[in-house]
Amino acid sequence: MNIFNKTMLLGVMLVSFLAYNMKAYANPQAVNGDYGLSCTNDAYGAQQGGIYISAGNFHTSESAVGVGYGVYVGLDCVYSGAARTNSSAIVGGEIARAAANAVIGAVSQRLSSAMHMNGDTAANMSYSSGGSGIGMAANHIVGGLSVWTNFSSSSFENDKTYSGVRLDSNNFDADASAMTLGVDKTFGNVVVGLAYTGFDSDIDTTVNSGTVKTEGETVGLYVGLNSGPLTISAGAGTGEYEIETTRKDLGSLKTITANSITADVTYYHLNLSGNLSRGRLSFTPRVAYRNFDLDLPQFTDIVPDDENTIATDTLTTTDVTVAGKTYSSDMTEAGLAIALATGKKLIPYVDIAYVNEDTTAAAYLTERATDGTTAADLAASAADGYISYGGGLILNLSSKVNGYVSFAETTNREDFSETTISGSLKLKF
Repeated sequence: MNIFNKTMLLGVMLVSFLAYNMKAYANPQAVNGDYGLSCTNDAYGAQQGGIYISAGNFHTSESAVGVGYGVYVGLDCVYSGAARTNSSAIVGGEIARAAANAVIGAVSQRLSSAMHMNGDTAANMSYSSGGSGIGMAANHIVGGLSVWTNFSSSSFENDKTYSGVRLDSNNFDADASAMTLGVDKTFGNVVVGLAYTGFDSDIDTTVNSGTVKTEGETVGLYVGLNSGPLTISAGAGTGEYEIETTRKDLGSLKTITANSITADVTYYHLNLSGNLSRGRLSFTPRVAYRNFDLDLPQFTDIVPDDENTIATDTLTTTDVTVAGKTYSSDMTEAGLAIALATGKKLIPYVDIAYVNEDTTAAAYLTERATDGTTAADLAASAADGYISYGGGLILNLSSKVNGYVSFAETTNREDFSETTISGSLKLKF
């Protein structure tokens, strides 16, 4: 080997040695660190504080001059808020809102339709939006007993600006569906019933690459009174939802999970409506209130151990405790449905409503250190109100089989849009 080759080989060895040893210091520009360590690595995690969340390679305080620590787990672990937050805290209120419209909407439809039987419409059917669709009267059942079912499916999303995990955002994409089965009995101008609803939703939260899956059941009682020009109805129920969440560990990029979270559910609703016919047109104005609470207990985010190479064997992690919280959605609605009796087989309708909404907003963890981009962080989208509009068709298939299909859109809610399709089937026995 000549002197030139020896010199080149020595140079390569020297560069490699220096590169390896410099790896012992955290690169302040690495978003997930040089080693891919978890944000909660037991030895170097940001939860250790102090020099472990320093912005540079070296901690320069007098007590630790020259100590080569810095942000071992990467800057995202230190400078991110929403991205380190359990997904339920970002969209818990949205789950309550979607469930309220699906669960209470189905019962409200049934109550309104049972109270507004109009002999001028085909097959004694009437209609109301009830928050998510159209309902039908189920009269002429032997003994005043009715059995009904309702199905709804909605797709909704939040398109809050999102450009990186260090900016807070409640951007998400979601689907939800519900199936309700009810039975009720009329006593003169009063109807009393029981409804069971199965509900599920699937939400993807963008800022933390997370998910929230919800599945569960509720059972509720309802009652309606027809006083003549006006009808009054109310109901309440309870149940349980099972929730599973995931999110990305910003350091190791592994998936953090929380399973078997049982949330208690309670809801109640009130409704006042009327019915007015003019020729072939029928008008149903309404005011309504609905409340839905989702009570999540304290649970634990399970953080996977590190599986990376570092000059230490401390590759274990600390799990994260998520505090319990109640997510609520309160909605006050004023709306109007208008139907046209075109014949005995088909009744088209349109519906519009304004809803004043108070739903639990997204909440984010506090950043561990200020990174200078605080002013650019985005607050959660406000949920102060929206307008819904839509329409559908009542189908009078036979004297014993009736149904409907409906379509509705939600608009004017900040950074939010929603499309809902619902339907119902009633069988006479």
